[in-house]
Amino acid sequence: MLNEILLSLMIKKKIKNEQVVDFLEKNPDFFINNPNTLKKVNFPIKKNEEFDEKSKVVPFKDWIIESLKNVQKNIIDNARHNFLTQQKIHESVIDILRIDNVKDLLIFIKDVLPSKFNIEVINIVTSNKTISIKYNLIFKNEIIINKVYGKKNQLIMDAVDNQLKIFEGSNQEIYSNAIYSLGQEFFSIPSLLVFGSKDKHFLNNKAYDFILFFSNVVQEKLKQFSNE
Repeated sequence: MLNEILLSLMIKKKIKNEQVVDFLEKNPDFFINNPNTLKKVNFPIKKNEEFDEKSKVVPFKDWIIESLKNVQKNIIDNARHNFLTQQKIHESVIDILRIDNVKDLLIFIKDVLPSKFNIEVINIVTSNKTISIKYNLIFKNEIIINKVYGKKNQLIMDAVDNQLKIFEGSNQEIYSNAIYSLGQEFFSIPSLLVFGSKDKHFLNNKAYDFILFFSNVVQEKLKQFSNE
């Protein structure tokens, strides 16, 4: 309804051009949210030979259309990413349920899953030095872990905090990460399940729910071995 009112006012010139410009500047997504409005708006025609290659001037209508294409592309890309991630996680959960000892579980998590998920690191960070050596986990002192550890089962996805140096032993520089706060049933102290990627994999919260689900499965599996 708002777009009809705006068009009516523009056509009848009951408001000044400056007011229309002001409205659009304050509502930059107006045409994206109301794409049908474009059919009723006239734009100056600009022939290809008049295109200013040096200044890269693009007709406003072309810019709007390209923006709409980008929005749709992002939606499709996200849907595809989520579908593929869901499929991989379901397959991995089935594999995890079949494992009957903690050593094989941690080997599967650290050595098999990263390549399956197309990331560089999946591991557990703990301040229990004995366990970290026994299972080749990431050892960090409790002060470092407590800077990241939230409430139990909390998942955060963000750029890597290089000051924490969680991934300093990795063969590749890690740019983004997902960090899950494990319960204390197996490690008896605050510990983290971490996912590390050399690219922006975890910056847009893509597949957040799927990674949270997977992390919960890992935690429940660890509980089964809490007496080992």
